[in-house]
Amino acid sequence: MDFILNDYHRNVSDKELLDDILRVAKALGKESITIEEYMANGSKYHYSTIQRRFGGWTNALREAGLQLSQAQVSIQKVSENDLIEDLQKVANKLGKKTISSSEYSKHGKHSKQTVFRKFDTWNNALLMSGLQPFDHPLGGATNRISEYACFEEIERIWILLGRQPTTTDIKNGVSRYSLHVFERRFGSWRKALETFVAYMNGEKDAEIPEETEDIQLPVDVQQFNTASQPVHKTKREINLRMRFLVMKRDDFKCCMCGRSPATTPGLELHIDHIVPWSKGGETVIGNLQTLCSDCNLGKSDLSMD
Repeated sequence: MDFILNDYHRNVSDKELLDDILRVAKALGKESITIEEYMANGSKYHYSTIQRRFGGWTNALREAGLQLSQAQVSIQKVSENDLIEDLQKVANKLGKKTISSSEYSKHGKHSKQTVFRKFDTWNNALLMSGLQPFDHPLGGATNRISEYACFEEIERIWILLGRQPTTTDIKNGVSRYSLHVFERRFGSWRKALETFVAYMNGEKDAEIPEETEDIQLPVDVQQFNTASQPVHKTKREINLRMRFLVMKRDDFKCCMCGRSPATTPGLELHIDHIVPWSKGGETVIGNLQTLCSDCNLGKSDLSMD
């Protein structure tokens, strides 16, 4: 089972980008759409691609022949200098050399979304303001966060959302680490995803605990003899790569009730042995399934065959 990233749209023409904006606007029956409306209604491209190509979302709307909403007009009136001055003002008020987007939302004059739209990333805005880059407090110093820890976090977010995460998701706070952490570790968010996918596809190794390195090939569940005394060929523990492969195969949903974290907030997914480990079931992809915590608790040590 291979992982394939969503297409990278660097070589898409201006017309294709504008046509897709128009397509979404027409589907919504609107003469103007926001970035959020575009991304939530079947967009083919990421908004950052459009912003880079046209120098901003409002410029793209104009090129597409769409109108600007009152909010978009207000955002456009705010200059980069206005935002820089306000960021510096908030930092001085708090007595800090760097501030988070949450701190700015609480003390700043403008919205953090306006800052993101002007500077693309929060750390770009901080650097332009003469402030230090911000690392998420849960992440600690960027260079101390291992590659494997980043993989674990990408996996967690991917499962939570049920899809490939974007920079917008990271900026909106879904990650325990800031976007800067991934950019410093891998060079960019795209490269972080590419490295993660290469690892999941077995094309790359990472610094992982020794006891979780081995991955067994899938086998037919029916070959297990649960009547005999179990003699295991695999370890009971399920490593990061195998866990994610099973969840992706199962569409990040519980195989029993069909619920997922993307549609049921707070739902926790587990990987379960179909033929229980205690009855001879091996830790191989063919004997693993995704269950939510409720269904897994209900199943207990029962065999699903």
